[in-house]
Amino acid sequence: MFQTGSRLLILLNLLAGLMGGVIASFLILGSSVVAQPTPADTPKTMNADIPKTISAQEFRLIDTQGRVRALLAFTEAGQPFLHLRDEFDSYRVWMGISNDTGVAVRDVDGKTRLLLSVDEQGEPSLVVRDRQHRTKSFHP
Repeated sequence: MFQTGSRLLILLNLLAGLMGGVIASFLILGSSVVAQPTPADTPKTMNADIPKTISAQEFRLIDTQGRVRALLAFTEAGQPFLHLRDEFDSYRVWMGISNDTGVAVRDVDGKTRLLLSVDEQGEPSLVVRDRQHRTKSFHP
């Protein structure tokens, strides 16, 4: 039992690192957006014009083909979520707050393969499914 729990913990840590890297690349490596730049702007003066806070009800990250690749918005119930899509417009990662707050990772076919969640009572769970629909669950 200890070995299975250790393996799941290692898998969970790897997933968390992967998710952090993906989200950071979307947020940090993209080009900066400056509202209403003027031709007289120089790099030194542009920093003073960049707003410190941007407020909106929805943010969309659009790729060079005009496709929405990431969406940060609210559910109809008013809870925040983040969706990440691949280049084929398939939802691959969902992270948000609902009855079970968590992260869901889907494969190229749109099937949920990994689900990390915390229920309303604060109990965590990790569910992993393979292509043959065999499921392994971890509930501490």
